[in-house]
Amino acid sequence: MNLKTIRKSYKAKLLSLPYRIKLILVFSLLILLTASILGSITYYQFGGASQRNAEEYSIQLADQINRNLDRYIKEMQIISLSPLYDQEVINILKNHQISGVGAPFPPANERVKIWRYISSFVHMRNEIRGIHILANDGNIFSNLDSNTIMLQVFEQNNEWLQRIIKADGEHVILPLHHPNYYLNKDTAVFSVARLIRDPSDQTPLGIIKIDLKQELIQDMVKNTKTKSQIFIVNNQKEIIYPNSEENDIYPNILPEMENIKVNNYTNIPIEGVDYMMVYNQSEYSGLNIVMLTPKSEIFSEVNYLRKVLFVVVMAGILIAFILGFILSKPLVGSIHRLSEAMEGVKKGNFSQRVMVQSNDEIGDLGKGFNLMVSEIDRLVTEVYRTSLREKDAELRALQSQMNPHFLYNTLESINMLAITRGNFEVSDMVSSLGKLLRYTVDNKAKIVRLEEETAFVGSYITIQKVRIGEKLHYIEDIPDSLKDSVIPKLILQPIIENAIVHGLRNTGGKIKIQAFKIGEQLKIIISDNGVGMELEKLKELKQIIRAQKPSHSNEQHHGVALPNIHERIQLLYGSDFGLDIQSEEHKGFSVSVSLPLYREEEKLYEKRISG
Repeated sequence: MNLKTIRKSYKAKLLSLPYRIKLILVFSLLILLTASILGSITYYQFGGASQRNAEEYSIQLADQINRNLDRYIKEMQIISLSPLYDQEVINILKNHQISGVGAPFPPANERVKIWRYISSFVHMRNEIRGIHILANDGNIFSNLDSNTIMLQVFEQNNEWLQRIIKADGEHVILPLHHPNYYLNKDTAVFSVARLIRDPSDQTPLGIIKIDLKQELIQDMVKNTKTKSQIFIVNNQKEIIYPNSEENDIYPNILPEMENIKVNNYTNIPIEGVDYMMVYNQSEYSGLNIVMLTPKSEIFSEVNYLRKVLFVVVMAGILIAFILGFILSKPLVGSIHRLSEAMEGVKKGNFSQRVMVQSNDEIGDLGKGFNLMVSEIDRLVTEVYRTSLREKDAELRALQSQMNPHFLYNTLESINMLAITRGNFEVSDMVSSLGKLLRYTVDNKAKIVRLEEETAFVGSYITIQKVRIGEKLHYIEDIPDSLKDSVIPKLILQPIIENAIVHGLRNTGGKIKIQAFKIGEQLKIIISDNGVGMELEKLKELKQIIRAQKPSHSNEQHHGVALPNIHERIQLLYGSDFGLDIQSEEHKGFSVSVSLPLYREEEKLYEKRISG
């Protein structure tokens, strides 16, 4: 018997085997083949991918840290340039040019002026330890008091001071150092500084030095949530972070920094431990970010995965035979049921569903079939409903064309009847009501001029005055230059209504509406002298407005109108705009509306909002 005959015989026997046996053999062979391949290549492939991912992540992380530092250093540089644009500071520094022990002590008014000037930059910046302007005569102007720093320092041979002077007006980033003007000599800071020159003749007048706490960089590093060691050094290879006295690894990485500028990373051994080192240099500040990651951390997951994979493969070989016997019979039955259901769908029966009893490929086919039939059924139903909604919309459009005209004609008839009979109050109310209806129904614009919105409010006030009487006082303080500003429609009347119903309790009082231009913003303030609101209720109302959901308390109108207006404004303009409320019990209520300042002629804005 030749080889060809043997192959034919083997193939015939294989094809004649039951389907269940074929499945068992296929499962077993696939698992065995997978085990032999994965066992040889998993470690190298996954290990290489892990190292590449670690390299890319570290490079991106180092770049991000440098970007954050650049952004912050730019802010500090802007602050360091500010004395050049303040003539009062320049004049004070000119008064302190003679150095030596006999240098005059600055008068109180000079210190107070510069203290106020410096303190404006330190506000809300906890990471700044202090901002100091050092005059040429040794006097120090600072935001810190005499309990923290010396107000006069005559020793001016410090290395950091000479570096600032040598920079000749350019900004200098100083590494971690101990300035001699701090009373606590253990105070360590890194700084951004520059020489201050007289803008008129370039005469050196002193220096400005911004001392930053180590916590600034510590917070940036902690936020990265990495297990790598991070170093920050300047162009002179002086360490900025962390404290070089606490790190014995840093000297070992200096020779390698010049070798990895092209590839951004390299592998180096340090004290018997293999590290991956990533290097990133800022083109703006010249700061260098160096990250050291132990190789054991990079490959820890790879080694664990190799062990898990070995156990899983061995377990898979063991259960392959069991799965073959269990899955073969339901598999054939599932295919048959799926075929029958497809025949039913072909005949238009979209209620057909397949009972899924497995999670294998056939089970996925059954789930996909069920989803497909459900989606077809939903689309058919949706098309039907869409057709109905289109017809309903046509009917509503027809009604909206008839009803307003009918109402206007009826109100006009009532108005003429009131005038004929001399009842002018009723005539005013009907006329104002007609204006309200035309503004809300006929005017389809979403954005209106401020003048139109206040005219609408005026019509509403007219009706309320007839109802409440002359005890209701309405004051409108809006500059003519802002009347052509455009605002969202129907945002002022609900606030006025809140003031009448809740603040004045429908008994009368004063309501005032004011408008201001603040930068590129339009600020509208609606205030009343009503009963005000308790502190707890005011806090609850502010939370409701921020959450943009209605209240379930007794203040229902407050809980619906104000959040609705706040949400509309933020949807149109963003989270920087909206409502702000202020109130005290028995001292009135105030609503401040913040909007971007747009004019009526800005058609591009109108097109964007309408779209």
